[in-house]
Formats: sequence, C-alpha cells, structure tokens
Amino acid sequence: MTVRRHFVHVYTTIRIKVAVDAENHRAAMQAADAVVFGHGHAVRLSPVHTAVIGADYAEEVTEYLVDEADDPDFKRSRNYGPDFTPSRISGDGRAA
Repeated sequence: MTVRRHFVHVYTTIRIKVAVDAENHRAAMQAADAVVFGHGHAVRLSPVHTAVIGADYAEEVTEYLVDEADDPDFKRSRNYGPDFTPSRISGDGRAA
C-alpha cells in the first residue's frame, strides 16, 4: 500500500470570552459578535505543531453562553443558540 500525504481539515469549536456592556442578553450577544467578527477576527489562531499548515475561523457560531458580571452564582446565566434563541431548557422552564 502506498503512503500518500493527506490534508485534513479539522473543524473544532473554540470559546472566546468577550466583555461587553449591553442592556440585555440579545444586545450582549450582538455586541460580542461585532467584536469577534466585525473587523477581521479578534483572535489569531497560530499553529504550533510543524504538521499544522494553517488555522482559521470556520465562520460558524454554534452556541452562546451569556453571564452577567454582577451575578457571581451564575443564576442569570443563559445559553442561546446561534440565532440568539434560548437553548437547554432546565426543569424550571428557564434556559440553563
């Protein structure tokens, strides 16, 4: 069997925590998107291993987690889908 070089594109999710000021969770997510995607990308992905040829954004948001700064117990933290709708509904009817 002949061994050949393969280029494998591995699509992974990275978490980027962004501090923004906003009136509500939706506005906070929109402000975070503006920071991360608005003027190029806010984070550089730098290959370290010699076999990694390049790394770049996949241009896809899979989920948001919104924490409020004055909520140390995370009671008002919520998860949202890529379209800003609440996700992961808990037993009490709130988004987890």
